[in-house]
Amino acid sequence: MKEAEEVIRKVVKDVVPDEELVRKARNAEEKIKIRLNAILKDYPFIEYRFLGSYARNTWLPESLEIDVFLLFPEDFEMQEMENVAIKIGKEVVDSYELRYAAHPYVHGIVSGVEVDIVPCYKLKTAEKIKSAVDRTPFHHEWLKDRIRGKENDVRLLKRFLKVSNLYGAEFKVKGFSGYLCELLIVFYGSFLNLIRNAARWRRNMMLDIKNREVKVVKGLKCIFVADPVDEKRNVAANLSVNNFARFVEKCRLFLRNPSEEFFYPKELVINEAKLKDEIENRFVYAIKFKKPPIVEDNLYTQLEKAERRIKSILERNEVKVLRTHSFANDHCYIIIETLFGKISRIKKHYGPIIENYAD
Repeated sequence: MKEAEEVIRKVVKDVVPDEELVRKARNAEEKIKIRLNAILKDYPFIEYRFLGSYARNTWLPESLEIDVFLLFPEDFEMQEMENVAIKIGKEVVDSYELRYAAHPYVHGIVSGVEVDIVPCYKLKTAEKIKSAVDRTPFHHEWLKDRIRGKENDVRLLKRFLKVSNLYGAEFKVKGFSGYLCELLIVFYGSFLNLIRNAARWRRNMMLDIKNREVKVVKGLKCIFVADPVDEKRNVAANLSVNNFARFVEKCRLFLRNPSEEFFYPKELVINEAKLKDEIENRFVYAIKFKKPPIVEDNLYTQLEKAERRIKSILERNEVKVLRTHSFANDHCYIIIETLFGKISRIKKHYGPIIENYAD
């Protein structure tokens, strides 16, 4: 295991932000505070807090983003809260765009740093949440002291995941959220200890983070990570079975042959001639259409539904589908690969059974 430890010692310097980047972040943070303190004089009932990976110092150099939450009284009407938060957000940032999650929020730039201004309710307990973002302050309170001293282990895990496109809980990725990464490091104590244990993970496991227990639960299709703030909630709910398996296999490969390559993205080189030859010898079809103006998570949800629908129609007509995939950039694409390219011109069609007699 000394080889793995040596690799980690070499890599860790590249996952920690350098002094110049930290100064840039602190400068943006200070400007945000000054602007908010001035703006919120007109809204004395609103508090603000810095939350997320920036506040807990678990951010990667390539992923600097400051999350600022505006906390409203819990009796505040939701629509009015959203309107006020958007107005404040626009005044805080240098330039902005509106984005949508549980609530619409402002994403913008302050001194070259990306910033999210997000509204939520200030609640006494997580049991009374009105939307998913209301849990975030509770997540921060639970983690802030427990993660101290383990920040670089979180960074190593995030980079380990990002290289394989396993980082991010959004529907497009179906991977590990930043919060999940931090919980796993708290639970296992270090990046290397997590990798050792994850190499033996099974789909029917439940990690009880709060009580530090590993349980086997019959019928689980994928790992369950109990949120210490709300133990009925699975923090890994968005993690797909395929990505769960890819992570477990990647952990095994790293332990078998530790290498710095696991932490640095490889340049994708496509041999167009080989790709064309490969496709021409298989039955691969693509559906391309204009990307609709909807939120990305909703878009990928709809694309996946379309995949399932197309597969169902094809298989009802005796076309064996090997796999499907979808993605979007300027356009949307649904890719289908079938076992064969043509079906028989003859099909056996069953009529009504003999008992179904109508005079």
